Amino acid sequence: MSRRERTERQILDALEAQIRETGMGGVGINAIASRAGVSKELIYRYFDGMPGLLLAWMQEQDFWTSHRDLLASGESSQQSPGTLILSMLKAQIEALGRNETLREIRRWELIEVNDVTAKLANRREKAARAFIDRIDGLTPAMDVPAVVSIMLAGVLYLMLRSKTESHFLGVPLRTDEGWQRLYAALEHIVQAFPPDLNREPLSTMEARRESTKGPKKE
Repeated sequence: MSRRERTERQILDALEAQIRETGMGGVGINAIASRAGVSKELIYRYFDGMPGLLLAWMQEQDFWTSHRDLLASGESSQQSPGTLILSMLKAQIEALGRNETLREIRRWELIEVNDVTAKLANRREKAARAFIDRIDGLTPAMDVPAVVSIMLAGVLYLMLRSKTESHFLGVPLRTDEGWQRLYAALEHIVQAFPPDLNREPLSTMEARRESTKGPKKE
């Protein structure tokens, strides 16, 4: 690593440590600079201030940022849409479950509206749409974006809720056993999808969808 890369890593690590210690309420340029042992001017130079610093950290940690190619490989396309949706939800649970700092930032996004949260939300929406748009419209029997939105929102809410509540409707939110039950519930929901979403590979369904569109107009 170059000297600048080491310093950037030092600043990003300081940001994460500060969020873990104080939550987003204690995060600021002065606090991060002091913890990292650098000048605040350096943070502005390297990250263009706090918005750029938060965006850089999320670039590394946020699920959709690090899974932009979730459906890019041919191997993925050989799986059914239901399997891919379930894999995405499981990966979301794992990403949020192992990273308290990420959960804290996601809570902050829900209650704060500013340039940073707007950029984070827009970037996440764009990446998520790249995933869902490939699956949307494969069958008229289900509104895929609406159904997956409810499932994904449920995962996010329960994960973030675990900070203040240990149980939700009697299901533990802070234990592996509880999340195994919740994942089993997601599997049950996916099994209730229209049969072709669980039976056919995504690539096959996409090819059929394209064939029904007819030739493109010149």
